[in-house]
Amino acid sequence: MTAVEVSLPDQLVSDADHLSLSRLVVEIAWRIDHGRADTVWELFVPDGVLNASGTPLVGHDAIRKWGRARVASTVRTRHICSGMRFTDRGGGRATGSTLLTVFMHDGDGRGPAVPAVVGEDTDEFVRTDAGWRFASRTFGTLFA
Repeated sequence: MTAVEVSLPDQLVSDADHLSLSRLVVEIAWRIDHGRADTVWELFVPDGVLNASGTPLVGHDAIRKWGRARVASTVRTRHICSGMRFTDRGGGRATGSTLLTVFMHDGDGRGPAVPAVVGEDTDEFVRTDAGWRFASRTFGTLFA
């Protein structure tokens, strides 16, 4: 008889942590969508990494600079966050994934808006004294 490798299921976070992490994920999308991208750095640990376009932004200063440019842009977005799943990694750490459908419009918002991209955010979270924060967030395109 040969040994069969059994894969154990991931340990999901508690219901309370799921709610807190979901709120964090929705908060970053809301800030970007409502002209507050210049404040998303607050949702990251000081050495956090945001990789939305293939070029990682490391630390509060880099994320703040990106956010300011985003606010100054004429591009308008709305993110629909779904399929959130968070895994407990122990020691105040968690990982997660979120399916994103992003509607995008350049200009005054008139005319039809269609989904510009469907992608997935892969996140690493750290529990801090201020609550959960992003250690890293990486966006990957699924459909464009």
